[in-house]
Amino acid sequence: MTSAVRWIRAVRARIGRRGSALLFFALLDLVFAASMVAIPPSAASSPTYAFLATLLPLWAWAIPWATVGAVCLVQAFMAEDRLAFVAASGLKVGWGALHLAGWLLGEIPRGYVAAVIWLAFAGFVAVIASWPEPRRL
Repeated sequence: MTSAVRWIRAVRARIGRRGSALLFFALLDLVFAASMVAIPPSAASSPTYAFLATLLPLWAWAIPWATVGAVCLVQAFMAEDRLAFVAASGLKVGWGALHLAGWLLGEIPRGYVAAVIWLAFAGFVAVIASWPEPRRL
């Protein structure tokens, strides 16, 4: 067995399933944050981004996403990971609520679709947060 394979197995054992989920959330949130900073002009004129820009500059929306992504990344390697799961779920609830509000206000024509997706994903994060890490034999 190569040292790289041993290292990967050791990391997987250290982070477990919960940590693996947090690494996934970290990747998602950090990439989403980057996408909010570098929005092409054609996308920035969409109803969703136009609505969001009336509330905050689009680059400012990247801050909570990057912050939560960083928390998930750090806590993926920690035994105490509650903050990361709460932040990951809460951010997605907030994002879903923003889209729902935009739809109800008539600003985002299909905002209910994004709202359902983000709120359902927030629920999934909460389900994963409730799972205990399996005991090692």
